[in-house]
Amino acid sequence: MSEWLTTLSHWHWLGLGCLLLVIEVSTSVGLLLWTGIAALEVGLLLLLFPFGWQGQWLLFALQATLTTWLWWRWQHRRDQAPHDAASGLNQRLQGYMGREVILLDAVAQGQSRVRLDDTVWSVICDEPLPAGSTVKVVGADSHRLKVIPLSPESSPD
Repeated sequence: MSEWLTTLSHWHWLGLGCLLLVIEVSTSVGLLLWTGIAALEVGLLLLLFPFGWQGQWLLFALQATLTTWLWWRWQHRRDQAPHDAASGLNQRLQGYMGREVILLDAVAQGQSRVRLDDTVWSVICDEPLPAGSTVKVVGADSHRLKVIPLSPESSPD
């Protein structure tokens, strides 16, 4: 075993890096990407600057740690960003903001219903309105939409 460790070449590291990347692509777990890149980096550096097996393993450990940490910092910063284009992807109610719809029922006790796309939604409104009134979606509260009445002159015909 120690003889194999002392005879490591750049081909071993490049092969290990490629193997780790192939496994990563096959499983898409995200664990082997950075260790595979670190192994490729060690292989390329060993090709340019030959050094002992202890240095190779030390460089591999440092590179794997460094690349993983850099990725984590970059991803953490992106996750903390205030707004992302896909941030509302699974927030269906947010996609309805600003839409104008017609009340199916009169507003009774601050509640009514509207049809949006293929679904009937409960809505809340602060003003009493008759059925058939045009309203605009301005917010969402849990599973209900908040609406405000549109003035008759601004509603679409």
